[in-house]
Amino acid sequence: MIPDKIFVVGFIGSRTRDIAQVLAERVDRPHFDTDQVVEASARMSLAELFRNEGESGYRQRERRAVVSVSTGPPAIISTGHRTFIDRGNRRTMQQFGVAVFVDSTLEECLKDALEHGLLRIDDPNNERFSTLYEAQRPEYESADVIVEPMGRDPEAVADEIMQRLEDRVWSEKLT
Repeated sequence: MIPDKIFVVGFIGSRTRDIAQVLAERVDRPHFDTDQVVEASARMSLAELFRNEGESGYRQRERRAVVSVSTGPPAIISTGHRTFIDRGNRRTMQQFGVAVFVDSTLEECLKDALEHGLLRIDDPNNERFSTLYEAQRPEYESADVIVEPMGRDPEAVADEIMQRLEDRVWSEKLT
């Protein structure tokens, strides 16, 4: 049995949104992305939101978005890259569903972030990116399920998530 809520979490560049969309199609459930939920509720882009309300305003809206999708209908939810780092968000996700950490390597994250223009101009050697990656790993490793993409496409990662969730259900039934 598939959990009502599956939260796909990971560091920036882990392709959580792509993986969650494939997973949603596979289980015939809606896909919500917390960043998109925040943008819709704020009626502005994330860039505008950060400019107008700062990071603290964004994080408050993000917490409300996590509660909203957690208490809504069964769904697959992708999150912003720091959403799971917040202890309250993490508790909410694990209370209402299963958190799946897409454990991409630093190199995979850097490659994707570079391709999508997500690296900071003031961090030319990616030292800040690397430091954040290492600092946030312990929080992500507290997820219920951990998958390593190892360069695979979102479809293959979604297949592994489905298998891991099925294995988890069977192991719980046997204990």
